[in-house]
Amino acid sequence: MMDSWFFGKRIGIIVFIGWWLMFGTIHALVVAHFFQVAYSIAFVEAAITATLYALLSLGLWFWVRLSNIETSKITTLITNHLGAAIVSIGGILSLVNFLLSRIFSGNQQYVEFINTSIPFRVIVGLLVYLLIVLVFYLITYIQNYREQVLREAELQSLIKDAELNWLKLQLNPHFLFNSLNSISSLTTTDPQKAQEMVIRLSELLRYSLKQSPNSRVTLDNELDNCIKYLEIEKIRFGTRLKYSIDADPECLSLQVPSMIIQPLFENAIKHSVAISPEESVVKAEAIKKTSGVEIRISNTLHAQSSMPGSTGVGLANIRRRLSLIYGTSKLLKIDKSNNTFTAILTLPEETL
Repeated sequence: MMDSWFFGKRIGIIVFIGWWLMFGTIHALVVAHFFQVAYSIAFVEAAITATLYALLSLGLWFWVRLSNIETSKITTLITNHLGAAIVSIGGILSLVNFLLSRIFSGNQQYVEFINTSIPFRVIVGLLVYLLIVLVFYLITYIQNYREQVLREAELQSLIKDAELNWLKLQLNPHFLFNSLNSISSLTTTDPQKAQEMVIRLSELLRYSLKQSPNSRVTLDNELDNCIKYLEIEKIRFGTRLKYSIDADPECLSLQVPSMIIQPLFENAIKHSVAISPEESVVKAEAIKKTSGVEIRISNTLHAQSSMPGSTGVGLANIRRRLSLIYGTSKLLKIDKSNNTFTAILTLPEETL
């Protein structure tokens, strides 16, 4: 992946060529201006020098790419690069001197300049080598850092999905066990109702299994699934359960997290119908708000509803899901007044 910085991306090739063209131009101007060398000769010298240093930089790139600066000792890296710099710069300067001496053999003054300017060329060569290595290590560090950030983000996403899956699975078992027990009882007392309950339960499970932890569905689909759930519970509890759902038509197309509303109905039934022989009413309202939708689910409070022993796992899990999805758990509020328990869920607007 990182080798493609030069060869797999057009911008990398352009930057690479542009850098060495700029280096060659500066080299030629310095030699021509400060050492009184003809511009034609200076640019030939610069072209040869820049080409050789460019080839050196390619080798250094792969060396830096394959070395691990985090695990290598600094002293070892410095020693290795110092040795490589001496050998490579010595080789480049020897080749440059050889080629320029042959090309401009008739210009004795320039040939002498080549030999007398070797200390200056060595210093320039060391600085160029140092600059190349530092830039390549910086690029490598940035690339490694980006890859690490991506890996950590992917890991966090996997952890988040796993936790959402776990929370989702925690909400369903009691309902499934109760439904299966009811089906078992109905098979002997009312086979027709048992068959109806199996069909509705299979539809509900199919909907649940189709949704991923972060998937969104329309509010209309989510409420339709909740109705399937309520119809199953209606078969279980008969006339003890009455429910109604009223939703503003304009908010039915809004996107909401899948399986976020049904647990509120489960909580309402668990703390009303399931613990009292009296009639219980579960009401749901979906009200369009400027910033999204407000979903209010209320149930009748009986004397038994305030009994200790409730762990509140259902509501706690919903808050945790909201925190993972939206970054806050304050979207779910509870209100107890006038013998009514109301869960108020506010979801931000998410349209298709």
